[in-house]
Amino acid sequence: VPPPASGNKFGDVPADYWAAAWIEQLAKEGITGGCGNGNYCPEIIVTRGQMSVFLLRGLYSDTYSPPTAIGTMFDDVPSDYWAASWIEQLALKGITGGCGEAKYCPNLPVTRAQMAVFLVKAFNLP
Repeated sequence: VPPPASGNKFGDVPADYWAAAWIEQLAKEGITGGCGNGNYCPEIIVTRGQMSVFLLRGLYSDTYSPPTAIGTMFDDVPSDYWAASWIEQLALKGITGGCGEAKYCPNLPVTRAQMAVFLVKAFNLP
């Protein structure tokens, strides 16, 4: 359980927000920098592309940087896509196989069911 939230990290996450302590801990660990302009955007859906960064930073560290993407792993993730390196690394680690038919679907939201699979695979949970 993270320490109590200060409410000072993100402009849209007051200390009494139900997940504030968890959100501030993610920021402290370097797993997230928020969504921009000093905000976290706690009610916005996370995409599969964004999730790839969260998982790998959580797995390795805030200084982790994946190898350069080759852009041929998924038909819908070219090498110049902002999260291509993160997505390809998830696949190389066996954490994802994409969303089917040689696609990753980087802009689709991550469902809670999908997130359960990603977390178990990424952190080798029993």
